[in-house]
Amino acid sequence: MADASRSLGTGVNEVIRNLRKAGALLANEVGVNLKKAGLFLQGKSQEIVPVDLGPLKNSAFTRAEGKGFKTDVRVGYTMEYAPYVHEDLEARHKPGKTAKFLENPMRWNRDKILKIIAGVKLKKYRKRFTRTVGFSKGLR
Repeated sequence: MADASRSLGTGVNEVIRNLRKAGALLANEVGVNLKKAGLFLQGKSQEIVPVDLGPLKNSAFTRAEGKGFKTDVRVGYTMEYAPYVHEDLEARHKPGKTAKFLENPMRWNRDKILKIIAGVKLKKYRKRFTRTVGFSKGLR
């Protein structure tokens, strides 16, 4: 099997190198968007988390570790009783407050969360990508 870079000439190596650079730029933005999606979920969760005195709601957190496509985002609550409140479907809560206060907002807002994560603005990279990679139409 022939090596594509040899078959197409030395310009292919430059194109591949520039694609990797463009990928790094996109990866960074995806990492930022993952954190934004986590904060969005946290906000939606806090709207429906049951409140007695407030410590549970106030213990909400969003943490992001890693970079780019390898960003790991965690959304949760630090109060030790949070899992019990989350899973107790028999408990009575004030109107608008409910168990499954993390799971439900994730399900209800799935499309919005995915749009936030995928919200990379490709037009922002069009000029740079077209110039460095050499595609005539670039990204739309």
